[in-house]
Amino acid sequence: MKPAQLLLAYQRLIERERELRDDIERVESLLSVNPDVVAAEEALANVRAEQQALQLRLRESDRERESHRTRLRSREKELMSGRIRSPSELMQMSEEVKHLKASFEEKEEAELHLMEEGELAEAAVLESAERLDEARTRATSDEPTLRHDLASWQTELEAVQADSAGIWAQVPLAAQNAYLRVRAHPPVAEVDRNQCLACHVTVTSSGMQALRKGDGIVTCENCSRILVMA
Repeated sequence: MKPAQLLLAYQRLIERERELRDDIERVESLLSVNPDVVAAEEALANVRAEQQALQLRLRESDRERESHRTRLRSREKELMSGRIRSPSELMQMSEEVKHLKASFEEKEEAELHLMEEGELAEAAVLESAERLDEARTRATSDEPTLRHDLASWQTELEAVQADSAGIWAQVPLAAQNAYLRVRAHPPVAEVDRNQCLACHVTVTSSGMQALRKGDGIVTCENCSRILVMA
């Protein structure tokens, strides 16, 4: 093969090597820490934290409600004891009992809402736990396939690296230096119908003649890539 053709073949192998490395890294990451499992674990931890916060609020509500109930019963008992003779004091205590009853009803209603929220939180925990189990099951069932793919890609990567090294060794030093000097990516572009397929600018007639001859390195006057006939 001509130098430019060798460089194109080398470039394709390098691109394939990059793809394989990305695939290998992705699968190794999945086998190490599965993102679906991690996300499900985080979701479960969040809903459990919410459930625990609700349980704490419910316990505090229980204590407040019982304290309020005790105070209400004490005032009702005192009101009905007959020990208070003053009409103004009786009226004042009657109003206090009335207020305590209304407040107690509000606390009971608020606690019912908390209990409902607790039931919803419990359902959310169960659902999140099921999703975590499903994610772990999928990860376990996917593992053999992932490990097979990983082994296959690692084998291919070794072959690609060997091939790219072999082709690079065949490239003349001047062509190697020209390839390394190109700042555009990819460094080599094919030409089809007198057009650079990377930047889509028409190659000059002298450039086409040099390409057809194929002995030297021809670069695109627009993007500076090394050109090779498609």
